[in-house]
Amino acid sequence: MLKKLDWYIIKSFLGPFIFIFSVLFFIFIVQFAWQQMERFVGKGLEWYVIAELLFWGGINVIQLVLPLTVLLGAIMTFGGFGERYELAAMKASGISLNRILLPLFIVVSFMSVGLYFFGERTMPFSQRKVRTMMYSIIQAKPTMQIKEGIFIESIPGYQLKINKVSGKNSEILEDVFVHQNSAFGENTMTILSKSGNLAPDKKDNRFLKMELYDGIAYTDNIQGKNIEQRLTQTNQTVKFDTMNYYIDISSLLEKAPDEQDVGSHYKFLNGGDLKNLIDSLTIEQRKYYGDVQINNYNQAFYYNTSFAKIDSTETVKKPTVTWDEFSPEEKDQIILQAIQLVQRDKENLGFYEPEIIAREKLNSKINLHYYRNLSYAVTCIAFFLIGAPLGAIVKKGGIGMPVIISIVIFVVYFIINFAGENMAKNGQISAFLAAWGANFIAIPLALILTYKANKDSSLFTAGNYIDPIIKFFNRFRKTNHSSEHSRYQ
Repeated sequence: MLKKLDWYIIKSFLGPFIFIFSVLFFIFIVQFAWQQMERFVGKGLEWYVIAELLFWGGINVIQLVLPLTVLLGAIMTFGGFGERYELAAMKASGISLNRILLPLFIVVSFMSVGLYFFGERTMPFSQRKVRTMMYSIIQAKPTMQIKEGIFIESIPGYQLKINKVSGKNSEILEDVFVHQNSAFGENTMTILSKSGNLAPDKKDNRFLKMELYDGIAYTDNIQGKNIEQRLTQTNQTVKFDTMNYYIDISSLLEKAPDEQDVGSHYKFLNGGDLKNLIDSLTIEQRKYYGDVQINNYNQAFYYNTSFAKIDSTETVKKPTVTWDEFSPEEKDQIILQAIQLVQRDKENLGFYEPEIIAREKLNSKINLHYYRNLSYAVTCIAFFLIGAPLGAIVKKGGIGMPVIISIVIFVVYFIINFAGENMAKNGQISAFLAAWGANFIAIPLALILTYKANKDSSLFTAGNYIDPIIKFFNRFRKTNHSSEHSRYQ
């Protein structure tokens, strides 16, 4: 049963906690909005649609805001207790520091559990909500996908580059580049135009109608032609004053994010479904690497396996052929063919590299997403066990020293955490170590600080660290005994 002192400690913590959480959440959400604003502002969207998109897209910052809030709130609360000598009065009454920490430890534990279920349920819902809204916006305003000055590949089968976009619905284009991708051996076309208009076709919204002005269209008619015919054909260009070009976006619009993407995209899955996805991917990876190994073995050692079927006793008695029987020209030809076979094998192995790298990166991202959910929840408890003892040691409340200490600890944690994630995505460390590496450092630090605070150690007194070093080196200094004896002669 909670006592009055426990309620007092909890109320002293919840006040700063709510204030700090509100401020940090506002700062993080504004930062996210600032980064994403150019994607939505000026695209003809209503303000409440933009606000809803930013809210659902930025709500995930809670996983970073809550641990930092717990850290800063714990330092401010117990720093204030120490500064007002309330902590000393509690200890003088026979209450240990661990007992003082207990009610807040229980509160923070419930927060960490809530953060875990937030990542388990709310985050997949928010990601799905954003994706659904984006598809609805693309269907109504497909031109908002266009960004100035960069190549756009989001429309399947096309590459677009537009240097300037204007108009209420981003329909006015300047300096337009359009390239239609085609399968190997099929005709391709590239269009350069000084200006144009882009809007959904009024008769069929599955097409974008691009009306281009003052440009050139380059066409490669290569379908059904051999290499000699392709080399000898002249360049086929058409200058135009006005051209109507239709871009098929049906494959982009017909996707059903609520049905298809939820089952395929790992960010839309809860913990249980994510674990099933990881298990299935692991089985698929093993099968893929097994197939690659078998294929490479069969390609590299095909002739060895064929030779193994020959009766070796018969070949010893009467060899089929010897190296000396070949002429110099034939020997050169055999060596050349062997070199070509080796080069072919190297190229075949090189074809596997991009796919292997892509598979490993996707596997690391999915595993990171799975481990990180529980890791951030544990970070709340670790940060509380760091912040509360630190506040008890420094004995400084308010916003000065606690804010500085919290920022330093959080920045170090942030650097370790995201450096580990980048290393995991590049295949340098495992996803589990990347997700938990920062906690593996924070938890021992929390235990050490709790022990120091229980012993009332003056952690930030420089003499505690310098004096043992000076004493150690003084043991090796030679004492001048002759001067001591001269004083008594």
